[in-house]
Amino acid sequence: MGFCHLSTNCNKKSNVRTEDNLLKNVSSEFLYWFSGFTDAEGNFLISIDRQYVRFRFKISLHIDDVEVLNTIKSNLNVGTVTLESSRNRCSYIIQNYEEIINIICPIFNAFPLHTSKRLDFENFSQAIFIKDNQKLSDAGLSKIVSLKNTMNSKREIFTYNTTKSQIIINPNWFIGFIEGEGTFGIKTGSSLYFQIAQKNTSQESLNAITTFLTGLCNNLLQNSKILPLNVTSTTNVRTDVVSLVVYSVDSLYYYLLPLLDTSKMYSRKAIDFNLWRLALLLKIKGYYYLPEGKTLFLDISDILNKRYSTNTTKNISEIMDNIFKRSQIIFEKDPPFDVKSNIPHSDNVRKFSIQNRSDNPKVVYIYTNHGMVKGSPFVSYSSAHKALGLNPSSNTCNRYIDTGRLYKNNFIFSSKPIDSASRN
Repeated sequence: MGFCHLSTNCNKKSNVRTEDNLLKNVSSEFLYWFSGFTDAEGNFLISIDRQYVRFRFKISLHIDDVEVLNTIKSNLNVGTVTLESSRNRCSYIIQNYEEIINIICPIFNAFPLHTSKRLDFENFSQAIFIKDNQKLSDAGLSKIVSLKNTMNSKREIFTYNTTKSQIIINPNWFIGFIEGEGTFGIKTGSSLYFQIAQKNTSQESLNAITTFLTGLCNNLLQNSKILPLNVTSTTNVRTDVVSLVVYSVDSLYYYLLPLLDTSKMYSRKAIDFNLWRLALLLKIKGYYYLPEGKTLFLDISDILNKRYSTNTTKNISEIMDNIFKRSQIIFEKDPPFDVKSNIPHSDNVRKFSIQNRSDNPKVVYIYTNHGMVKGSPFVSYSSAHKALGLNPSSNTCNRYIDTGRLYKNNFIFSSKPIDSASRN
């Protein structure tokens, strides 16, 4: 895979102009990331008590992600981190007026937001300008009230002028944004995907993200047979949430993974990414098509995106440690597929199937704790699926056969007879 480093100025210090140059030691890489993370998780708030106006910047997360807030506080050297254990929440808050005008505003002027949150920041900044540049009159206060009442959940207009400067997605902004709004997922236990979800009120930024993702194709080696990256866009008509999804395992590996591997994540989303990354390598390199690789893949699917301490899954840390140890053992073996040849994954699967095709038909034994399912052994996957009331073209047998894993906590699939002791 040919891929240039995601940013040529990642280690450069920021050029944000603040009073006394308060951010001179903060890298541009981090501030772009912070802008993206704010687009996903941040809030600009104005509160008014009679003639007194208070400004506040806030990021609230699950309590397990408190370390990313501590990292932000350490880099910016302002604000406080609070814990609300009863609600499993933590927050990073800046409400000191001098820190708002000398740190927060200069950051987002130099490293602009891209979603509709940009409009909230513009209202926020206008209100500060009114307060900061004149004695607060009744007219000025009324204007601030009006700005406040058209922010966040009260906003009804979501268009802004993009003609002066088209949205250009910085890779570090992108990483920050997906740490809040991205999903590294596995669908139905077999298909990998990457997703970004956002309300349709941020359509301009979604279009820019799509352009950014499709542009990753430019980093592939020449003469490759890998198809260009395709982004599928769907809208939930009930919630007005737009989902951008990349499904192709080739696109995930050859285009997206190089970017992610050269990026730094600060939140616990990195755990999801590392688990998803293992599953992607198992699939693209062909280990998934071996019993031990498929079992590990399914175990990753069970634990992925279930990383919080309040989750009902027990011993989640032990499970993840076990997954990483097993992956190391599997990856020590030669991979069934040659990914360096840059041929589509489907071609590798086809070649592997031909090389390992048996003259005997596929036999499927299905067991429960009570013994073999009526009709076993089945002479094809489709007949086994029919016996369970599934679609004949289902992928269930392929996913579970010879893995020793229970389907729906009840059925075991095997290509050979197994005794009751093994089933239990």
